[in-house]
Amino acid sequence: MIIKKKLKNPIFCIVAMNENRIIGDGKNLLWHLPGDLKRLKKMTMGCPLIMGRKTWESIGRPLPGRANIVLTNSISWRASGAIVVNSFENAITKADEWIDLNMEINENVIQKKIFLFGGAEIYKIGLEYCDNIEMTKVKFNSKTGIQFPKLNEKDWEKTKLEHNFATNDVPEHSYWHYRRIV
Repeated sequence: MIIKKKLKNPIFCIVAMNENRIIGDGKNLLWHLPGDLKRLKKMTMGCPLIMGRKTWESIGRPLPGRANIVLTNSISWRASGAIVVNSFENAITKADEWIDLNMEINENVIQKKIFLFGGAEIYKIGLEYCDNIEMTKVKFNSKTGIQFPKLNEKDWEKTKLEHNFATNDVPEHSYWHYRRIV
């Protein structure tokens, strides 16, 4: 197990969920938020992303300008553009190596951050290593689906960054930054 104090680069979590902590249906997102996708791209560009195989398959391709590290139990699974790993510790090692290599090439493009990118199993494994969560809260009526792990709310300082009211087919949503205080 990785000891948090020994992490070379900070791990951030990035997630969108509704009021019931639903992040998806196991295959797709339940909503389309163009502004959130732009925000996500801006935040994660130049960073390694750690995601599960189902998240990779729901996206269907590597996200450019970022390391796409896919954590899977399958030792034979492969995909073009994916850095495949079979343990969370190996995912962090590969992320650190990618940051180091790319910092040598162009330090202006690379951020020294690793992002947990989903799904629920990746969040469950990695949240204990995160001191920051970039969260999009979506007003979307669904009680069933894949849930984000329950947080101990008293461990986090929450800052609402922006609120967006519903327009046309885009549901009401807000952006939050959570910072661990314990």
